[in-house]
Amino acid sequence: MQLKTYRAPTIRQALDLVKRELGEDAIILGNRKIAVSETETQVEVTAAVEQMAPSAPPQEMSGDIREIKDLLSLLISSKDYFARLQLEEPVNILYHSLLARGLDEKHCFVLLKKVLTELNDSPVNRQKVVEHFGKLLLDRVRFTRPFSNHSSVKHGQKVFAFVGPTGVGKTTTLAKLAAHVRLKRGLRVGLISLDTYRIGAVDQLRTYANILGIPMVVAQNKPEFGKALASLSNQDVVLVDTIGKNFLAPPQVQDLQQTFADSDNVQHFLVLSATAKDEDLKQTVQHFRPLSVHSLIFTKLDETSTHGCVINQLIRFPHAVSYFGTGQRVPEDIELATQKRLLALLFPFGNGSIGKE
Repeated sequence: MQLKTYRAPTIRQALDLVKRELGEDAIILGNRKIAVSETETQVEVTAAVEQMAPSAPPQEMSGDIREIKDLLSLLISSKDYFARLQLEEPVNILYHSLLARGLDEKHCFVLLKKVLTELNDSPVNRQKVVEHFGKLLLDRVRFTRPFSNHSSVKHGQKVFAFVGPTGVGKTTTLAKLAAHVRLKRGLRVGLISLDTYRIGAVDQLRTYANILGIPMVVAQNKPEFGKALASLSNQDVVLVDTIGKNFLAPPQVQDLQQTFADSDNVQHFLVLSATAKDEDLKQTVQHFRPLSVHSLIFTKLDETSTHGCVINQLIRFPHAVSYFGTGQRVPEDIELATQKRLLALLFPFGNGSIGKE
């Protein structure tokens, strides 16, 4: 890609310079006003045009390079929208604000392009753009309420296993939801711990079980897990704590898959940390997909101000989101994932007209 910067007295003259030198296929990457003297200002425009190069064989192209090429192709094929995005201040400010919060650049551009298309030539302001962007985003995200009054938990025992990487707070999240299901939903709850590897994990879960007055069983392998389920057959809901798995080691996820292989009624919560890097979250979701994930739970929302990586996974993958963990207190610091709460992660200063509870 060839990248150049141009200066001119007006934006129109700068764009003419871009067009004259780089051609019709150039895209505008940014613009700003600069002072050239005490009384004179100019407009500085940064533009780019793709340079043709021999294509590498598909098998030699990594996933990261393919994503970059896809994004560049998208920007170049949509250069008129990208120029408008850069030059119209409400859209430009929103675009860079979303990127700063960690939203994937491709997702951001695709949604803003659709916003500009659907608003057509009507005057744009920040509120209108934000509202339309929020509605388009919510159309791509699924929400679920596993323990609501309308859930099928009333029609037979349901088993939920909490799976995910190490250190994301699976045990604490399980305890929060056990309290919620037992105290607020009035359902009979039993616990199973498969985490006999981590020091203190069983004792931690047993402490929560004793406080709530609910039964808990420890299982170390697949046969014991089957027996544990049978012993809790009179419970409406069974919550299963598992060992944290390394997403870079597929055999570890396969071990979990084998443990649950003969238990058709087990549904999986994939617990993820909102503080993790976007690429790590992406790889984690991909490696846990063989477990037929029921929904995603994101923890540690209170430990970061860049929540775009959370939303990136909900756009990339078909999994619904069910809960957000917002602190260490049990059982207080967990909340149902809602449209309004999700949008507040991107627009933290309030936008109550978008989304529903």
